[in-house]
Amino acid sequence: MAETPSQRLHARDLLAPSAFFLGALLLAGAIALGPVVGASLKKIPLDVDVTWVADGSDGARVLNRCSIDEPRAQVLDAQVQQRRRIVAVRPADSDVVTLQAGTSFGVSKYQVDGESVDADDVCDTETLSATIDRVTIDRRTALPTGQPSEVQYDDTKAAVPLPDRTGFTYVLPFEFAGSDLTYFDIVSRTPVPLTREGTQTVAGRKTVHLATSVEDADLSRVDTRAVITRPASWFGSFPGVRADEPLTAALRYSAQRDLFVDETTGVVVDERVRLVEEYRFTPDIASRSPELADFRLTNVDTTLHSDPQSLQDAADIASARDWPVTLTTLILPIVFGVLGVASLLVGVVVTLRDRRKRR
Repeated sequence: MAETPSQRLHARDLLAPSAFFLGALLLAGAIALGPVVGASLKKIPLDVDVTWVADGSDGARVLNRCSIDEPRAQVLDAQVQQRRRIVAVRPADSDVVTLQAGTSFGVSKYQVDGESVDADDVCDTETLSATIDRVTIDRRTALPTGQPSEVQYDDTKAAVPLPDRTGFTYVLPFEFAGSDLTYFDIVSRTPVPLTREGTQTVAGRKTVHLATSVEDADLSRVDTRAVITRPASWFGSFPGVRADEPLTAALRYSAQRDLFVDETTGVVVDERVRLVEEYRFTPDIASRSPELADFRLTNVDTTLHSDPQSLQDAADIASARDWPVTLTTLILPIVFGVLGVASLLVGVVVTLRDRRKRR
């Protein structure tokens, strides 16, 4: 059935109001999309699953664990590696998410008499340390919420609660800012300040370089396994000390950590760690002579660097988190704004044309 002149006139009369309505709607969407939708996306996601692998530097030194039961301590050059997997677990909701980080540090090869030897051919204890850390954080601030946080150092013992935990560890918030940032060091269980060292492009992402350090922490304060008692001859030879006299040493720890954090999403793209652990005699023993006070026995001495795959994976995660925010706060508002203005212009043109025709 053919359209009548009155129907065509009615459709033309509705064109201008429809164009004005659509334009206003698009402009309202352009204004509201970023603050409403974009802001809601600036959270730590609930599907976190990140693997980080770091290789030790050449010349890393490690105490051979099997030499603990031998007559003398043995420190060897070694190839070491640290692996960490971070996953989101419960409790988790629109406001908080719990991160569980399993970290292991082990030896793949030792240098024995100038030759590279598989670790299991030297000692069947290839894993030197392992922890499972759980912390519930606010999805916007990435800071601990005060809900139970705990770390487990030994699979035969219960986890240790960390009720007063503060600072960032595995992730920072979207668009983080401020100069008073704090890092929580899980080994020493202490918060330490983060300092900004500039910016650097890592795996194609612009990152903020944050540095922190832990100086000479006594690990025997937080871990009973960090104390060792052996005959004096196991440690070495000391004036005035019988070879069979039991001596006790505690593990001391220091670390310099460099984090390269994506400045948009808070994802840690790269992490480099200078790690030194050494046994020193307890104060009552060290006070007996300068030789005992100056004694150091290396447990671990290495610098850890992220492997290429970890760098690329972290950069891809940062890009994946950044894209929805960029889409809703920049791209779509521009598109909606342009279309809204175009729709309003159409309404103006149609209105002026109709007025001329009426005249």
